[in-house]
Amino acid sequence: MPRMFIVSPTLARRLLWPLAILLLVWLPPLGAAELFYLGQRIPDIHKPWRSSDYRQLRDALEKVDSSQANALPRRSGEFTGPIYQRMVSPENFRPQLNIYAPLELRQNEAREVLFELKELMRLYFDFRAKQQPYAAEALGLMTYSLRQQAILFTLTTEFWMTLSQGEQSNPVRLQGLQETKAAAAMLSGSALDYLELTQAFGRDELLLYSAELSQQLPELFVHLPAEVQAQLLARIEELSTGHRYPQVGQDMAALLPVLQMIHQDVQAKLAQPVKPAVKAPTLDLSAPTSAQ
Repeated sequence: MPRMFIVSPTLARRLLWPLAILLLVWLPPLGAAELFYLGQRIPDIHKPWRSSDYRQLRDALEKVDSSQANALPRRSGEFTGPIYQRMVSPENFRPQLNIYAPLELRQNEAREVLFELKELMRLYFDFRAKQQPYAAEALGLMTYSLRQQAILFTLTTEFWMTLSQGEQSNPVRLQGLQETKAAAAMLSGSALDYLELTQAFGRDELLLYSAELSQQLPELFVHLPAEVQAQLLARIEELSTGHRYPQVGQDMAALLPVLQMIHQDVQAKLAQPVKPAVKAPTLDLSAPTSAQ
C-alpha cells in the first residue's frame, strides 16, 4: 500500500539530529494518507485533530524522544514545522465548537484534548536543563493550552446551565466544576511563571510568548474567580514595570487595562443582589364545580 514517510538516519542520542528527508507518496483518491515520523506513525496533518489524534502523536513522540536527542518537531522546522503547526492549529477546535454535536460529548472531547496537550508540554519541557532545548515549542504549547482551557470552561458552563437545580447541587457535578476552575487558575498562574524564567528561555522566545500570551489570556481570565483574577492582576502589574525585557513589560502593560475591565465587570455582577427564583404558578387540576 502506498504511504507517506518521513525518513531520517539513526543517530546516537548525543548527536544533533539532522534535517529529516520527506518522501511524500499519496494513497489513491478518497483514501487517507499515512504519515510516519522517524519510524512512528502519526496522525494526518492535513485535517483537524481530535483527542485520539493527539494521543497517537504523543505515543509516537515519546518513543522518538526515548531513542533520539533533539528529535521532536520544531515550530519553524523546514520539514517538521507542519507537524508542530498542526499540533497548535486553531482548526483543531472546530469539532468542539460544533453546536450541532451533543454538548456533553464536546465537553468531554475538550477535556481529553487538554490532557493530551499537558502531556505534550511535559515532553517538550525539560527543567533539568539550564536552557530549554525546545523553548519556542514549549511556550507555544502553553499559549495554545490556554485557549483550550478557555473552550473547556465555556463548554462546562454551558453544560452546567442545562442541568436542573437538583443536578447542579449534585456533589459529583460540583466537584467537576470546582476542578475545572482550579485547573484554569493553575494554568493561568503557570503561564505567567514562564515569563520570569529568563535563564531557561531565550529572549526571542520570551518576546514571542509574551505577545501571544497577551492575546490569549483574556479569554480564560473572564472565567476565573474574582480572587484569582486579583492575584493575576497584581502579578501582571509587577511584570509590566519590572521585567528584564522592556518589550515584555510593554505587552503586560497593554494587557493590564483589558483584564482590569473584565475584573471590574465581574465584581459588579457579584455585588448585585441575588434575584429570588420565580416560582412557577401551580396548575389547578381539580374538577370544575358543576353549575347550580
